[in-house]
Amino acid sequence: MTPQEVSARRPRTLAAAIAMGAGLTLLSASTQALNIALSNDDGWMAPGIQAMKAALVSAGHTVTLAAPLDEQSGSSAAVNASPGDLLITKRAEGPGIQEFSVATSASGGTEGAEPASSALVAISIAGDPDLLVTGINSGANIGSFAQISGTVGGAIVGLGSSFNQAVPAIAISTDEVCDPEEVAVEEVDDCNAANAAHYASVAQFMANFIAHLETKPGFLSKESDLLPPGLGLNINYPPTDNPKGVKVTVQGRTARFGVGFPVAIQFGCYADCANAPVGAPIPGGISGILEDETTDVRNGDAENFEKGYITIVPIEADYTAKSPLRFKSVVNSFNY
Repeated sequence: MTPQEVSARRPRTLAAAIAMGAGLTLLSASTQALNIALSNDDGWMAPGIQAMKAALVSAGHTVTLAAPLDEQSGSSAAVNASPGDLLITKRAEGPGIQEFSVATSASGGTEGAEPASSALVAISIAGDPDLLVTGINSGANIGSFAQISGTVGGAIVGLGSSFNQAVPAIAISTDEVCDPEEVAVEEVDDCNAANAAHYASVAQFMANFIAHLETKPGFLSKESDLLPPGLGLNINYPPTDNPKGVKVTVQGRTARFGVGFPVAIQFGCYADCANAPVGAPIPGGISGILEDETTDVRNGDAENFEKGYITIVPIEADYTAKSPLRFKSVVNSFNY
């Protein structure tokens, strides 16, 4: 499979895309106004984050939006770590909202900062936010894509206590319902409108879900914050006007690229790197290899997303493996 074939999006008809307008029925606003930091990796003016901003402000929340100047996808939890690395520009303000773009000083303010840095800027300007929301991302972050996602990476850094202050965090992503670059010229406006309607539906779902969290459902009844310390959520909304439901699930092991079947991502050479002369540049990059469906996690996020479910994967900033003390049996026999 070529890189182009791997990155091809799932075919979608324009008629089905336009039918997305209804989305989910609008539900009640939040039970309490929250102070929310909002960021992403697609850029501060991306349609997903702007739709999320509109829904949160409409629900009565105070929103501080700070996001990269331009798209910085695939950055995971990378940050701009040197002093004076960032140039922050105030873009807009109004009732319940302030917006900022975050760029790098080294670029003279022409290139966006890392998504995680931008999320931390949002937290800092917001002061003491009740929640960090990253997204709505253009493209689902399911399976192993969650590991390299700047949307998820921003949420992970927000959860960690080493940067700024730890904040409950939710990453939200979706596939667009059509690709403006793949439709006829006369259909581009309709495609963009369909995507805008879909983002609005996803944003309203998130506003409703945050309101639900405020009611302290389930085990959250004993928590003082929206979520337990160090625990976040990676939510993915399918590109459909009628999701089958919401499923709490686990992260899958394969990537999907929106094509509907599992792919193992390969980074490497497009030629013989091992036997190349020293100093010779060789083309390389990303490619994909089809995976057996059975290699993925059963009932994982990728499988359920493909079936049309909204998936919720609880995530943590702590990288510690399960049952870490079992490794003592390895170390005990090591002489040094």
